[in-house]
Amino acid sequence: MNRSVRLSGGETVMKLPMRLPSRPLLFAAITSCSMLAAAYAAVGGIENPTCELISPGVYRLDYQASSQAGGVEVFASSRPDRIDSAKPVLTIRKTPAEVSIPGQTGRIYFHLKPALGPTRVVSIRRLPLEGAKNFRDLGGYRTFDGHYVRWGLVYRSNHLVNLTAKDFEYLNSLGIRLICDVRSDSERARAPDHWVGTTPEFLAVPIGSNLITSPSAEDLKRRIAAINGQANDSVRAYEYATKYAGQYAKILQRLASGDLPAVEHCTAGKDRTGVFSAILLTALGVPREVVIQDYLLSNQYLLAPDTIQNTAADLQRAFGLPELPDIATVRTIMSSKPETLEAALGHIDNEYGSFENYLRDALHLSDSNLAALRKRLVEP
Repeated sequence: MNRSVRLSGGETVMKLPMRLPSRPLLFAAITSCSMLAAAYAAVGGIENPTCELISPGVYRLDYQASSQAGGVEVFASSRPDRIDSAKPVLTIRKTPAEVSIPGQTGRIYFHLKPALGPTRVVSIRRLPLEGAKNFRDLGGYRTFDGHYVRWGLVYRSNHLVNLTAKDFEYLNSLGIRLICDVRSDSERARAPDHWVGTTPEFLAVPIGSNLITSPSAEDLKRRIAAINGQANDSVRAYEYATKYAGQYAKILQRLASGDLPAVEHCTAGKDRTGVFSAILLTALGVPREVVIQDYLLSNQYLLAPDTIQNTAADLQRAFGLPELPDIATVRTIMSSKPETLEAALGHIDNEYGSFENYLRDALHLSDSNLAALRKRLVEP
């Protein structure tokens, strides 16, 4: 039976059955790690913190805690790797709790310090940008062995063409050094990235170079017909992971070498970027169930009532339509379905026998590459 579950950014998505390779050793390792993490949480500390922006400067914090955690001190910081204030802004004794940070000008990371156990860091997952509604942080996800992916280092996004002056002011405070654009050459030519302020390095890593060079309204109709006929994007998505393994490897190599913080984006920030995020999070040890939940968040950000008109405008521009497409068309084209990413990850398992083999044989990542990646992106 499907159930809903909250992610570390505060979002709620449908919980799906977990699909893991049926390899006894891997299953035993995962089970052992999960049992250790559960045992640790029972002894003390807090786990799985979430943060949601509910109005300007006001956040809702939540987490799981043992009875030994006691009052949890909340420190607001401009950095995820350190506390830059001497006094807590709040002490939480009951969750969820709201905290107000008036007059903020940039991103806030909350450091949650319990009476017993390690300090946990949490922030909002989707950045509050006006011109990129699917720009989000891949930090905060818990790994099989109870560690957490670091916040503020790797972001995933839709295109950056519509960023505003206010957006650039916000983004420049994050110190972004690398932007990996996986759009095809023709997509980049039609809508090139630009940046205002301290300019990061732009790395073109085309994925899906066989996309339509000059898409039209007829192309949109054919795509809708293909989706409705179930010849949908699942096939193309799993081809991304294998056909363009070398391109994804280039990005992972740059992350492992320390070119951080970094942004990876395509046009919608959905499928090509979703496959990248799945590869990275799985390599870091995030459970497959959570990886799929992250993929599905694009529905929340691209198809929400307050953003779907922006998504429609993107489709109008991309396909040269004389007017905005209707909402049904937008939902058909832009919906993220769990089976799409399941197909991609399942194809990896079928082709390579395991995800570990895929990292080694398709992406050509050595043990030292993976160790460097995990050291940089996972909290100790």
